This record gives sequence, C-alpha cells and structure tokens, in this order.
Amino acid sequence: MGVSEDAVQVSIESILRAKSGNREPSRVLVKVLKKLLCIDRVNLFLREAADKKNLDFFKSLLENLKVKVEIQGIENLPSSGERSVFASNHPLGALDAVAISYEIGKNYPEGIIIPANDVLMYLKNIQDLFVPVNKMGGQERGLVDAMNEAYCSVKQVFMFPSGVVSRKNKGKIKDLQWNKSFITKAIASKRNVVPIFVDAKNSNLFYWVAGMRKRLKIKFNIEMLLLPRELFKQEKGTFTIKIGKPISWKTFDNTKTPKEWAGEVRNIVYNL
Repeated sequence: MGVSEDAVQVSIESILRAKSGNREPSRVLVKVLKKLLCIDRVNLFLREAADKKNLDFFKSLLENLKVKVEIQGIENLPSSGERSVFASNHPLGALDAVAISYEIGKNYPEGIIIPANDVLMYLKNIQDLFVPVNKMGGQERGLVDAMNEAYCSVKQVFMFPSGVVSRKNKGKIKDLQWNKSFITKAIASKRNVVPIFVDAKNSNLFYWVAGMRKRLKIKFNIEMLLLPRELFKQEKGTFTIKIGKPISWKTFDNTKTPKEWAGEVRNIVYNL
C-alpha cells in the first residue's frame, strides 16, 4: 500500500487550540496525548488510506487491522429507500462504529449519516458521513439544525443512543441509559427503528480505569483517552453484529414516555 505525503494528519496541537480559544497548549500535554492516543499509528494509516473516502475508508481500516466481522440477521435489513434509524449498543468506541457503518451501510446506495463527536470532523476522509455532536459543551443552533436535516433526509441514520461507550457494572458490560432523542426523532420523521447488537468488548484496563475514575469521583472521562489504544488492540480479532427486526415508529405511542420506549429498545438490543 502506498503512502501519501498529502494526507490529512491528526494534529493534537490544532485540536487543543480549537477547543481552548486558540490558546497555545502545553508541550508536555501534547507529548503525553500523542503517545496515549497512538497518533503516530493513526497518522500512518491516514497516509496509507489518503485516497479512500467514506465507506471505502472504513473498509480499508478493517482490512488494515485484519478484523473479521460476522453478521447475523442480515435478512432483517430494511430495503433501500425505507428510511430507518439503526440503534446499536456501543461496546468498543470506534471499531463498532466502523464495522456497522461499512457492513450495513454498503447495502444503502442512498447513503448513511452518523451523529458523532464533532472532533471526528477533523477527519476529512469521512466527514461527509457525520453530523457533528458537541461532546464538550452545549449544542449550538447550527448543530441542532444539522441533526434535524439528517433525519429529514433520504439517508439511513446510524446511531449509538447511549452517547458513550459501554461500561462494566456488576461484571456485565452494558450501555448506560439510552437517550430518548432517537425515539422522538424517529416518530417525527416516521422512521422505523432497527435494533443492532454488537457482541464485543474492550480490554480489562479500560473498565478498570473507568471504575477507578468513578470511585474517585473524577468527572472527566479519563478512560476515553484509551480508545485509540483499544482500537488497535482489536487487531486480528473477530466480533459479531446482530441485526434485529425493524420496529415500526407507530409502536412508540403514548402508553410509554419516549424515555421508557428508549429503554424498551435497549432491552430488545441486549436480547438479540
């Protein structure tokens, strides 16, 4: 595979400046983050895949990591043109999004759209797939409008309703409470919901750090800094994506609140 010198590269310095009002970041902080976030390996892949866009970029990453993805329930996929919301658990933090987007998205020529951390907009190879969600603060009006436009479009919407990576609780790895917004938006846009279960997990270190942070009452999600490391630890691994039967948007009636319906769909996902 050739290496392009013109590829987009991740710059920790640029991201920190953008997130801190253009203040110059600490050199020590930059050095630590570069190592922790595996920036050298990330940038090497970005150079190797410089000519890849969108789903082809995701396919290239799966091939680069030699990851095998097994799909169950492919017969449950809605036909192209049937606008849906694909709602999945979020056990890995990156590779689950990549695998779902590629393995399922390739069936929909109309395209897909993924609500995602606005930091990912720095990756120009895949930015067309995302509608940005600001994880560092409140949602700006423009971001809210972009989300509404995504649901009104002909594209399929893929999302992780928990908004964060699964955590371990009492020995079980599960998402935290699911956000109700995918229910309200599915109703408003008349989109059926397709439940997706990803059978995978991160390393024990990830869950240990998450548990320790919680016990120490530290608000900043320190464990999220481990996600690039977790991505590369999945190299040569295998995991399964299970696709459930679509749930009609008409199901989400007034017998339950949107929050309760979100919990119901979450339960369906974990029983696939």
